[in-house]
Amino acid sequence: MEFCLESPSSFTIRLHGQSILIHTPEQPLFYIGTCQSSYNMRLGHFVIEHEIETKVSLHVQSIEEIHPSEIYQILFSDENKFHNLQLKFIVNADGLKIEFPSTATSNYIQSVIEGDELLKRDKNTIDDSDQRNLWFSLESLSFDEETVRGGGLQFSTGDLRRKVLPIWVSEWYHDQLYPDDGTNHHRATHSTYHPQPMFHSSRGYTFCAYGSAYAQFDFTNEKFHHFHFAALPYRLELSLIDLSVGSRLYRSIPEWLHDGIILSVQGGTDVIDQKLRKMHEYGTRIAGIWAQDWCGKRITSFGKRVFWNWQWNENWYPNLKEKIVEWQRDYNGCRFLAYINPYIAVDGSLFREANEKDYLVKRVDSENLVYLIDFGEFNGAIVDLTNPQAFEWYKKVIRTNLLDLGISGWMADFGEYLPCDIRVHANIPGTLMHNLWPILWARCNHEAIRDAGKLEEIMFSMRSGYLNVQRFCPHFWTGDQSVNFSNDAGLSAGIRSCLSLSLSNVLCVHTDIGGYFGRTIGRSREVLLRWCEMAAFNIVMRTHEGNRPTSNIQFDSDTICLEFFARMSRIHAHLKPYSRQIVQKAYEEQKSCLIPHTELQYFFGHDLLIAPVVESNVNKWKVSIPDGQWIHIWTNKIFNKNQYEIDAPLGYPPVFYRSTTEWKPLFEQLQDL
Repeated sequence: MEFCLESPSSFTIRLHGQSILIHTPEQPLFYIGTCQSSYNMRLGHFVIEHEIETKVSLHVQSIEEIHPSEIYQILFSDENKFHNLQLKFIVNADGLKIEFPSTATSNYIQSVIEGDELLKRDKNTIDDSDQRNLWFSLESLSFDEETVRGGGLQFSTGDLRRKVLPIWVSEWYHDQLYPDDGTNHHRATHSTYHPQPMFHSSRGYTFCAYGSAYAQFDFTNEKFHHFHFAALPYRLELSLIDLSVGSRLYRSIPEWLHDGIILSVQGGTDVIDQKLRKMHEYGTRIAGIWAQDWCGKRITSFGKRVFWNWQWNENWYPNLKEKIVEWQRDYNGCRFLAYINPYIAVDGSLFREANEKDYLVKRVDSENLVYLIDFGEFNGAIVDLTNPQAFEWYKKVIRTNLLDLGISGWMADFGEYLPCDIRVHANIPGTLMHNLWPILWARCNHEAIRDAGKLEEIMFSMRSGYLNVQRFCPHFWTGDQSVNFSNDAGLSAGIRSCLSLSLSNVLCVHTDIGGYFGRTIGRSREVLLRWCEMAAFNIVMRTHEGNRPTSNIQFDSDTICLEFFARMSRIHAHLKPYSRQIVQKAYEEQKSCLIPHTELQYFFGHDLLIAPVVESNVNKWKVSIPDGQWIHIWTNKIFNKNQYEIDAPLGYPPVFYRSTTEWKPLFEQLQDL
């Protein structure tokens, strides 16, 4: 990139000879001001409103060249000299960095996002956060000339142009989630569990905003990309697209994940015994059993829920510790996986202990009143992860109650339900802590495993996330898709969100096989089997019974399902040598194992092209073949770059391998499984 000083009060930054960032007195780069803001949360969904009170343009007062043609210190101010902002512009061949003035609060936020260690703060630390609102724009090309992708876990079409993204961690809202009750409380377009304040432009750059406040990325204008930040970020970056944005991953994933399918089972020790025997009889390759109700269950109108007291329920799962050893011995290394989240139910023993030790998030309007959240017919509290003692206590809960029991992995769920009217130990406003919570939750899980010396053998998955969360959690799933073929909320949404998140340098991402959410109509066999055949060609293959298990077809509901899942698990396990190489290469390059090709088709590693069938009652599927020669994995037919209609009966999804691959012998053997 190139910094061009046009006059003492004007400058342009160019990319490949085209302007990308312009400041003139007539076209100011920055606006600053204040808003009257409200953040109302219900069941993890937020209604956020910002009413502008003041908004003024900033103009250049001075430009100082610190290092020739590379580092510039620019002082901006409004006309009345009320708002001053001194920024450092660093421009070189790698891109552009705009550094904002630091405060103790922004330094803490930076330590959460980028630091190896968290800076220490307590309730007596002064809150010096700069919560002035900032408006900023980048030059864009027309809708036909420039595409924009990324933004974290996004469920809509891949190109973000013509969309407005809220960068705010929340539950995902879709039209099937709630019946139409005539209110707009839950409605939030493009809401997501895992936003990333970054995107990739087809112009050849990646933009990333470092900060934690609510932000809005507006791609609806054909001439500009507009951004609004509810507090000043500490850095803005434009990097060349072939450079990795973000920090290094701290861990890869354990090899046993490649050994087969992870089966979701609930109901107790005897139920697991029965299902393992049955699946083993059908020749299923089983990497693990995932029992989310290991700590007990709770039945609500939403469906079957987990009892949020993270201790082994010995009545529900008798002899579990011995059984974990037995299952691993008798079923080819089968692991046991569990469930945990950063909240604790008020009717559990952990809540009593945490409350006595003052480890819980408080209400902003009270010195001692714990903030309780309605999670849907039961209340829970939030462990204050900014409190070092509470953080260590929760790590101990994980080590003692999960790792010491012999659990090999878990779903580290939630992270979105931090309201803004809270008070935390670090004395930082809830509006600035909210987006950071998934990172703290990921760090807590990571450090518990690290301290136990088990980084090479334990895995955990998350759905929530924010900038650089992948430093601590290498593996994510896409949350609660509907148990159907719907384009906006079902199988297609799961694929799009996987591919969207893969652009944020997340190592591995997968979906619940068959989806999770259902209200009135259960999951059909066809949905389950189409989802299963897609999942076989990924790093992790895991089922979910759904929120209403008895309404859904399951992997063992009939002989057709049993045989189908057994075969697909063998295909997944057969690909282990290739999958191991994918993970290792992606880890080294800090990229994802999935690479988007089209909106719903993708590469699994370098040499496999996957084109999942996402509609019902079809036996053929349109596939876009990329450059080179590609071989259909089920027929050995060779295809060159073009559009084709491919035979795709159940169990034989459109999958192709590159003709020049070293893995050809491995792929050819899939026909015999």
